[in-house]
Amino acid sequence: MVAKRASQKKLPQACRKCHKVLDADKTVCPECQGTALTTEWFGYLVILDCKHSDVAKKMNIEYNGRYALKVR
Repeated sequence: MVAKRASQKKLPQACRKCHKVLDADKTVCPECQGTALTTEWFGYLVILDCKHSDVAKKMNIEYNGRYALKVR
């Protein structure tokens, strides 16, 4: 007999529009209000101070947070 896991770890999702990384239980992106979320994303970027970050400027990121570098 095979025992089932009580809880399986859910993967974080990324918004296809703004690349914001969200918890698995979210259905709407709080930043852009987009609903196109996916678990197929690569690269992880954390922006702590978007006003002074050159990377945030290149990626057009306006808010601090977690972002995916590539989203499918």
